[in-house]
Amino acid sequence: MKLDQLYEEFEQKLYRYAISLTHNSHQADDLVQETFLRAIRNYDSLEKLNYYQRQAWLYKVLRNVFLDDQRLYQLEHDLVEQANTQVRQIQLDSEPVWNLLSDDLWNQIPQQDRELLQKRYVLGLNSQEIAHEMGIPPATVRSRLHLALKKLRAKKSRFL
Repeated sequence: MKLDQLYEEFEQKLYRYAISLTHNSHQADDLVQETFLRAIRNYDSLEKLNYYQRQAWLYKVLRNVFLDDQRLYQLEHDLVEQANTQVRQIQLDSEPVWNLLSDDLWNQIPQQDRELLQKRYVLGLNSQEIAHEMGIPPATVRSRLHLALKKLRAKKSRFL
């Protein structure tokens, strides 16, 4: 069976299955596309299978891609939620940054940390906005802010 025949034979069936999983036409299109990309990569193996084995292989691949996407989405969601919880906890547990700072203490903080702290707590930018300005991921901004606050607290306790 040639690739174009494989596509003609299974594309609509796989699309209907993908719609039943996602309930979203764009996601269904992506799943079908990824399934056929994997079929192309494994064409030599698929060629040796009979019709029903090929069909089972394609359906299984589509389902696995769907499950992988769902796991990745959940992981990303959990990480963002965890980071937001940590940021809220830092803000609730700590005194405001501007109350921690004296000129001597401020000058002991590395320039990169000072820049982040100013953008977040003086200018009021959120991690998305800071990330866009600095060309780094928002999660990196949150991580660096967390570490900068930790360093700042440690220096404050030694400074007093």
